[in-house]
Amino acid sequence: MTRGNPGMKNALLALALVLLTNRSAILVAQTVKPRRAVSKTNVRVELITDRRGAPLAAQRWARIFQRFRVPLRVRRELGSERTSVEEQTTGSLRRVTVIGRLERSGRILVAGKTFSPANSTALGKWLEGLRTFGARGDPKGQPAFGLSQGQFQELFETLAQPVKADLSGKPLSEAIRSLQIPSSYPLQLGPVTDKTTSKVPPRTNGYGLSRGSTLAAILSAAGLAFHPRRTPTGRVELVIGARDAATRSWPLGWPPRLTRLKTAPSLFKIVPVNLDKSPLLEVIDAIAVKTEVPMLIDHRAIGTSRLKLNSLTATVPAKKTSWFQLQKTITNPHHLTRDLRIDESGKPFVLVTVIQPKRARLD
Repeated sequence: MTRGNPGMKNALLALALVLLTNRSAILVAQTVKPRRAVSKTNVRVELITDRRGAPLAAQRWARIFQRFRVPLRVRRELGSERTSVEEQTTGSLRRVTVIGRLERSGRILVAGKTFSPANSTALGKWLEGLRTFGARGDPKGQPAFGLSQGQFQELFETLAQPVKADLSGKPLSEAIRSLQIPSSYPLQLGPVTDKTTSKVPPRTNGYGLSRGSTLAAILSAAGLAFHPRRTPTGRVELVIGARDAATRSWPLGWPPRLTRLKTAPSLFKIVPVNLDKSPLLEVIDAIAVKTEVPMLIDHRAIGTSRLKLNSLTATVPAKKTSWFQLQKTITNPHHLTRDLRIDESGKPFVLVTVIQPKRARLD
């Protein structure tokens, strides 16, 4: 995959959206983008019924919405109306209009969600999310980090730009500044300032790899990660914090969309090999130079395994093999493996990391 190919970039963007979506995305109309900070949000709800109406259910919901202090109107549908959540912003005032469907059973259907009088608490939380974050609601738990398709595409394009510098040895804070991430995506640093003075270890980033994968790599080496966050005003910021299994983070590279051979053809060139206790890191560097495919070290995972990379060697008897197979041959004896990935622009790289034990099969 080459840089500057719109078709390939669009395919990679689509793949990223699929990988980050764990359920069907709900498209929400946002008719006006906020130009300045929103100071107030008004939410109103209209529930449509069939021609017979639902008077008893309407009365019950009216009392519930009154408790949530959200205006409610119940009416019969006009033609073939569809449920929706729309947003309009004028100055610092944001208006969110919800069109839902009220069934005779008493259920409310709206924007892919279902509410009943028995779970009105869930409805209240959802309405509060609209009041705080606008039409797209609370971003937590939403596909693509809760960003709209347009927001995600713009961010992905920004993070796909190449980093043409070796960040090894730089303090983490300086390395992050070297990425020149636009001010339109402000960086928010959590309570991890003590780690920003640590230096980026060698082989953490590769020349020409994208901003997104590079940022994920240098943060990972320090036990950190980042993720996009949509603020209540609709702005997107990048939040840096400690790695947390409960928080979805931006990945360090993506699974190749094409076959391995098409993704990184230079790795499959057959070459003569003969190694006798050669320093492993020197062999890794040589392969990266010969193939022009960066080989990064997963410092966090390898550090946890307590392996001393500087003391590891590689021995391979004289034979002909591919670079890709050689990577496996020199890493596996040390309980390491190589993982072929691509960055946000489609550029391939290899991550050397620990072999994860297979989970026991339950019969």
